[in-house]
Amino acid sequence: MTGLRRRRRRDGGAASVELVLATPLLLLLIMAGVQFALWAHARHMAQAAANEGVQSARAYESSAAAGKADTEALLRDLSGGSLTGTAVTASRSATAATVTITGRASSVIPGLTFPIRVTVTAPVERVPGT
Repeated sequence: MTGLRRRRRRDGGAASVELVLATPLLLLLIMAGVQFALWAHARHMAQAAANEGVQSARAYESSAAAGKADTEALLRDLSGGSLTGTAVTASRSATAATVTITGRASSVIPGLTFPIRVTVTAPVERVPGT
């Protein structure tokens, strides 16, 4: 009976030590999941804005400036702070229009940055026979 009591006393506090070690790891995993969701959301917003901009830029008798303006307007409406430090470039040649967005997803893990770069290219609309 004495040996059983000694064994119980040695294990006393083991659960507290495990909790102290496991809780920060669990919180880090939860924060990593939230961070991934924020990055994915910001990337999808950038993709949607670039798609909208390239559709404007590729339209018949449109310009790269029109595509860039539409992209920036949609980014302002959509982002709400989840996509920061954005830069938009647009170009249009005789055959293709391209819109590129670069920026950063907002971070919940201090000291880390999560870059985003989206490029969308589409053929320019032309009237048949020209």
